[in-house]
Amino acid sequence: MNKNTVLIAVVSIFGTFLLLFGVYKLVNQPTQTDFPQTKQIKAEDHIKWRTDKDSKNILVEYSDFQCPSCKNVHDIFKTIEASNSPDFGITKNITFIFRYFPLYQIHDKAYLSAYAAEAAGIQGKFWEMSDLLFTNQTAWSTSNDPLKEYFLGYAKQLQLNVDQFSKDINSGKVKDRINQDLLEAGQIGIDSTPTFFLNGKKVDVSSFDELKTLLKSI
Repeated sequence: MNKNTVLIAVVSIFGTFLLLFGVYKLVNQPTQTDFPQTKQIKAEDHIKWRTDKDSKNILVEYSDFQCPSCKNVHDIFKTIEASNSPDFGITKNITFIFRYFPLYQIHDKAYLSAYAAEAAGIQGKFWEMSDLLFTNQTAWSTSNDPLKEYFLGYAKQLQLNVDQFSKDINSGKVKDRINQDLLEAGQIGIDSTPTFFLNGKKVDVSSFDELKTLLKSI
């Protein structure tokens, strides 16, 4: 065997080793279990329930207004928020943060509905607009022009400055705000809605009842 043959064999073996080592490192990377982005309240976040600075429990939901499962979560949370609800204590113990994750690939009104909520939020009515969007999801999600047929009407119903709402819903400021959440969600591996994080840990439950039980246990 000549020197060139030996050299080629050595390089080949070394290359194979590097390839296998790279595959091993890729496959055996530790699974991320802590997401610091979801333990911090950002200035632009939409929050409710316990809103004081002493709150130690933070629940973050990445949501899409056109997602039926997100509507189900909204409906469940509305029952929790009722003052006569046996689960009302959850709202006194947890800070709830809503973040956007419009599934625009499958929901054609996901972006526009998010823009409507954020535009209302500029005038202090984010949660009120969210309620209207989820409550009337079936109607506007099948409309050919939901802005004209529904969203402007919701703005009037909430006594917003409709002209300002119309400008904001198409503004770069609003669109950048939505994309900020969308980018962050992609960075931490979110691919569906609703997705929850509780105190920095991704919530893994098989039903909304399990989620409620988890929240009551905090």
